[in-house]
Amino acid sequence: MGFFFPQKCIGCGNKNDILCRKCIDKIDKPTFLELNNVFAASDYNDILVKKAIWLLKYRGIRETAEPLAELIKIRLLEKIKDKETAFIPIPLSAKRMKERCFNQTELIAKHISDNVITNVLYKMKETPSQVALKDRRKRLQNIKGSFGVKNAELIINKNIILIDDVSTTGATMAEAKKILKNAGAKNVIGLVVARG
Repeated sequence: MGFFFPQKCIGCGNKNDILCRKCIDKIDKPTFLELNNVFAASDYNDILVKKAIWLLKYRGIRETAEPLAELIKIRLLEKIKDKETAFIPIPLSAKRMKERCFNQTELIAKHISDNVITNVLYKMKETPSQVALKDRRKRLQNIKGSFGVKNAELIINKNIILIDDVSTTGATMAEAKKILKNAGAKNVIGLVVARG
């Protein structure tokens, strides 16, 4: 793609990177780094983060996943000491996957680690978008019972890091963490690009 449409940084306009390291370093740190064992690398109010996530999710610019993963690696991964930790991206519903043709959190996770497990956690049912629901109670109710686990033997007694792009109330992460713990995961924490 770069041959026909040379990449320019969405922050400074420099060529060759969709989001250059200099601009990544300028991204605001989150107001709250950790909430309910979910760690955020930035705030969603940061214009560069918001634009990068939007380009990835709604414009399908997959190259944006790499600098978003880099942001997580720079800000959060030094806290992870266990090298055997498995990374699990929050899955999309079948309908959303068909619309997008890719899972943005899976792309981000694969730029963070080679130890990404995509065949354990799955979305069992279609739910209304969490974005439309502003109230935490409604989000928790909306997402309840929407995840399932298959191939549980892959996570038994393992430390798991869930990856997502944005966490606003933590409802999605809380539900996914509960399901994985019930399936035998040892410890489960969440890492997100941004707190909304």
